[in-house]
Amino acid sequence: METSYHFQNIDSSDALKEYADKVVDKLSSHFSNLQNATVHFKVEKIHQIAEITINGDSGQFVAEEKAEDMYAALDLVEKKLEKQIRKHKEKHLGKNQRG
Repeated sequence: METSYHFQNIDSSDALKEYADKVVDKLSSHFSNLQNATVHFKVEKIHQIAEITINGDSGQFVAEEKAEDMYAALDLVEKKLEKQIRKHKEKHLGKNQRG
């Protein structure tokens, strides 16, 4: 699985990359085949913005969150993506069981 990182108005940081890797690794447990992930780190005025796009066996999932701290933004994105993935799986499992 490949993860790419993009930094906009913020210096590249190995610590942020490592933290984002932990988030992506946690999320990868929801997939049987995680193809790739893209992590965007942006700073706009006072907002720290993290966005993660994950392409897996069951589709593409994207979430973006703002916080005062980039690590907090990554935590919020993780929660948002977990919710999206859970809803997606419930929807598709329900279809398969009815079909």
